[in-house]
Amino acid sequence: MHRKGFVRWGIVLATLALVIRAVASPEWVEQYYSRGFFSLFRMFWDTMITSWVPFAVLYLLFFVLLLRFIRAIIRWRKLKGIQRLWSALLGLLGFSGWLVFTFLLLWGFNYGRVSVEDKLGFELSTPSRSDMQAQVAAEAGVLAELRRQIPGADTLALGSGHFPENREDLLREGLEQVLTYYNYPVIGSVRGRLVYPKGLFLRFSSAGLYLPWTGEGHIDGGLLELQQPYTMAHEMAHGYGFGDEGSCSFWAYLTAFRVTDPALKYAIRLGYWRRLASGWRRVAPESYSQFRATLDKGLVADLEAINENNAAYPDIMPKFRDAAYDSYLKAQGIEEGMENYSKVILLVEAWRKDADAFLQSN
Repeated sequence: MHRKGFVRWGIVLATLALVIRAVASPEWVEQYYSRGFFSLFRMFWDTMITSWVPFAVLYLLFFVLLLRFIRAIIRWRKLKGIQRLWSALLGLLGFSGWLVFTFLLLWGFNYGRVSVEDKLGFELSTPSRSDMQAQVAAEAGVLAELRRQIPGADTLALGSGHFPENREDLLREGLEQVLTYYNYPVIGSVRGRLVYPKGLFLRFSSAGLYLPWTGEGHIDGGLLELQQPYTMAHEMAHGYGFGDEGSCSFWAYLTAFRVTDPALKYAIRLGYWRRLASGWRRVAPESYSQFRATLDKGLVADLEAINENNAAYPDIMPKFRDAAYDSYLKAQGIEEGMENYSKVILLVEAWRKDADAFLQSN
């Protein structure tokens, strides 16, 4: 495509996509995009690309973009004066336009679909502090029991030998069972890839990332095996068409009730428990410390291993990252911004009120 045409079409298509995103109702997005076009794209992409590429498509994307960038720099250096400035501006406009258009087309419209709580008929309400603390204690008891079911588990932190090698397949299968139960399409086969170098996401206060341009969930290779199941299920949920973070963590949590491997069950529920317990630790650190001293020794060892591993990857510009991602989420219609991560607690508490049918269907 000619350079001017590239820029022109990028701007036009991005504008059109943004207009559609602004005027489309959640019901329209749900029916025609999330359950329509996106499902067809998911089937095509997984069949033709991710099912046979033996490594994260992210690496291919990076290589292609690097070549394009080098080519643009070579062309730009040949220009002089105002031409050089004008060329850089046109290139930036064109790239930004295509970036916005492809983001929305390949996945981003899912931010506008009917919310999970509305689809499932949940009434979300913030639990009281006492209710929250009681739930933290109850979940800790469940975790201790699940941990005792893991072959070879003792009072030391769990390691790679405790987890199945095919955990990606088992997690995907469990997640798909959950989504199918709640009448969501599971066309395609979303991948959850480990990416390197270690710390690529952890140094930005993140554990994983879903990229619409690769169609895969990506998990930081620096995560402990203990942390990977919850994060992998979360990123896979993004791949099945869910934008907001709280909903993806909710689907990840429910996946624990469909997988049969005890280590995966434990690791997923531990991931949720850490989010739940962080609220108690933040508002009442002294009483939380007293409670933590009563926890199962094996659970404490796992928590300390996670904290130690996270400390090995200190944040790079944490305030900038939080501000940038908060703005991004709000731009996608997630009014609470970064607080959306905590929405999983509200979803789980609402789900518990009528969870019997789901639990009995297993």
